[in-house]
Amino acid sequence: MEIAPNVYWLATGSVNVYLVVEAPNIVLIDASMPRQQKVILDFLGRLGYQPSDLTHILVTHADMDHVGSLAALYQATGAKILAGADSANLIAVGKSPKHMPIIVQWIIDTFMKYGAVPQAQISVFKDGDVLPFLGGLQVLATPGHTMDHFSFFSPSSGVLFAGDALNTRNGRINLTPPNITADKTAAHRSASRLLELSPAIIACGHGKPSATHTSDDLMQLFNSLRQE
Repeated sequence: MEIAPNVYWLATGSVNVYLVVEAPNIVLIDASMPRQQKVILDFLGRLGYQPSDLTHILVTHADMDHVGSLAALYQATGAKILAGADSANLIAVGKSPKHMPIIVQWIIDTFMKYGAVPQAQISVFKDGDVLPFLGGLQVLATPGHTMDHFSFFSPSSGVLFAGDALNTRNGRINLTPPNITADKTAAHRSASRLLELSPAIIACGHGKPSATHTSDDLMQLFNSLRQE
């Protein structure tokens, strides 16, 4: 569904992806779990586009549920992949970043890999870059949930692509759960940075995108982070 002009939300099971459709560019933010490429390409088709029309894929972080279908989508579309440097290193070997409880992380590291993309095929962005989408999409380093995490904000549209730095549960905006957070202090700092932007729409990786929150809602969460 369209959550803002030219911005579309697709729930692929437990994780969200987003499409920004601004001819001649069509941009996908994150690539879901493995074997979800058909779901994403079918959605693109329902919007009237072919796989080859996808021009860019932006990566918030290299967790399997956010890049699991990245290699397959790259092969199907030839889209340009953009990611942070640490994410690019992980994607090149098909590994997720470390942020889970010890036993779970061992299982992920040992048995759970996703399709890799050669590092030479990934363009690296950094904090403070501005990408030519949605009137200038700001690249924001937001470590915490994982240390390779980035978010993207469009001041002109008010849309924040928060990845896993924020999520929604029971109609409320929350931080990533502490038990799957690499660095809780960094996560609080990153969430505060995003809340200070006063986004009109929070397009999060998990949970329904938030478009009905008020400035008071954001300030309440911001103040709770400061107190912690």
